[in-house]
Amino acid sequence: MSDKAQRTTLQKLSESIGVSGFEADARDIIHKEIEPLVDEAWVDPLGNLLAIRKGKQEKPRILLDAHTDEIGFIVSYIHEKGFLRLTSIGGWDPRILPGHRVVIRPLGTKPSVQVFGVIGATPPHLTTAKQRETVIAIDDLYVDIGVSSEEAVKAMGIRVGTPLTIWQPFVELSDDTVSGKAFDDRVGCLVIIEVLRRLAKARDHRATIVVNFAVCEEVGTRGAKTGAYTLEPDVALALECTSAGDMPGIPKHKSPTTLGKGPALTVADRTLIAHPKVLEALEEISISLKIPYQYKQPLGGGTDGGPISQSRQGVPTGVVSVPCRYIHSAISLLRLSDIKSTIDLVHGFTQKWEK
Repeated sequence: MSDKAQRTTLQKLSESIGVSGFEADARDIIHKEIEPLVDEAWVDPLGNLLAIRKGKQEKPRILLDAHTDEIGFIVSYIHEKGFLRLTSIGGWDPRILPGHRVVIRPLGTKPSVQVFGVIGATPPHLTTAKQRETVIAIDDLYVDIGVSSEEAVKAMGIRVGTPLTIWQPFVELSDDTVSGKAFDDRVGCLVIIEVLRRLAKARDHRATIVVNFAVCEEVGTRGAKTGAYTLEPDVALALECTSAGDMPGIPKHKSPTTLGKGPALTVADRTLIAHPKVLEALEEISISLKIPYQYKQPLGGGTDGGPISQSRQGVPTGVVSVPCRYIHSAISLLRLSDIKSTIDLVHGFTQKWEK
């Protein structure tokens, strides 16, 4: 697939709305992409998109996992004058929220049906000096969608429990750099799609590839647990988008990863100590294929790799991540060359895993 086509797919994934528990729009895009590339694909009761691409042999079964959900909010209360109160879904920094545009996804409608609003921010002219130094709690924020009554809000299909998130369009900043929302973890989803595309084109892989586009990672890695149980892998890779700290104010020893240095291999995090044989294989493949790689600074964060590794009798698991600046904020930034290197490495792993 051409670089332009990959960008187009990433843009569709980034701009789709898939707050944890409400991933259907993003999942449907992925389902359409992978359907011609796999032997079987289905949605499980929790909402995971599972797939199998058969190899020349039934074993080993290599699991590739990426989560479809993004951090966001749900409507918690509708004010009589049409304002909306929020409850956060996933980890937000409340300092960055006031004044941002949001996109609301009324349930039971087509993906094209979206309602836009603004997280209200009191202008500095109307606040005290002390108020301007105080971070506003998410429970105290509100969304203004430009209507003046509760009835008008409900007429738009919005009710308590309707999902919404910060809206940021996908933008190409340079030939190799793009920005947008939900790169964590639509980028991991793109990596799996492109690996499946390569495998379908070559048609010569020995291993059977099983896939989970998982739900609800941001609220407790829930979909990874059930998906791994169903797919019964012999080995697994969780594909992620991880924090890059190569910006002013962050010393090198506290920077998890750096843009432009290729995929980041996890040694350990809060939920997983990467299986030594999986980590060794990733290192060897990177060196043999001349793929740049780096290590993610331990031990922060957690991924789907944790619950996958503990599924059934246990699964040797590794985590491969694309470095990304500003994740878990309103907008993220990454390099396309890092995505390509990650695709190369994961594809190599599916071809060469022999343990």
